Amino acid sequence: MKSLYSQINIELWKKEMICLVGAGGKTSTMFRLAEEFSSEGRRVLATTTTAIFYPERDQYDQIVVSDSESLGIFDIRSGGITVFGKSISPEGKLLGVNPEFIDAIFLKGIFDYIIVEGDGSKGRPIKAPAEYEPVIPSLTTKVLGVIGLDSIGKKICKEYIHRPEHFCEILGCHMGDIVDTDMIARLIDHEAGLFKDVPASADRYIVLNKADGEKEKLLAAEILHKLSAMESKPDGIIITSMKDVKK
Repeated sequence: MKSLYSQINIELWKKEMICLVGAGGKTSTMFRLAEEFSSEGRRVLATTTTAIFYPERDQYDQIVVSDSESLGIFDIRSGGITVFGKSISPEGKLLGVNPEFIDAIFLKGIFDYIIVEGDGSKGRPIKAPAEYEPVIPSLTTKVLGVIGLDSIGKKICKEYIHRPEHFCEILGCHMGDIVDTDMIARLIDHEAGLFKDVPASADRYIVLNKADGEKEKLLAAEILHKLSAMESKPDGIIITSMKDVKK
């Protein structure tokens, strides 16, 4: 299988900070990238500016939970994948880190790759960001906007869409409407949509996740066709399935 990092034009000699936004597979994408980089002998930091579920033991080599903003909290002699959060919530989630501190870690160069989950979605396959989202470190070099193809055909409601009221506001649709490929293309293209507040210097990649069968791949192709007529010009589009990604 072709590596994900090669599809986002990663050159293994160059340090990068990659931020994931959207919904429908951000955490799985983060750990797939982390494992690919680790298998190439690179030092990887996986973290969040929001919150993620505490990772499985086979997804990391070491974990650091600290609210200190001292670079001395990291022991990278063992290399591999380091997961970092400032604390653990009562629900067992790893809570987010100040984006300015993530920038400082990147500038120090102690990790080859930093992968940041910059957006929450409560497990839904698609979302529209609120005014204060996403939280993207300013030195991010690549942003991966993730959308779950299983959102297509679903009703616009809280059960299937995170922040459905923002989704409707952005796209001019209504609660109870059915998500289609046109809505997804317009969400990607809209300035307040998938790539809201992305640093101008960062490359943008669309990840259409959960392409588990021919039907989903055809729907993804429809989205690409609609995007071709819009202003959005991403640096790459990946149609994939991140399910069952383990270290």
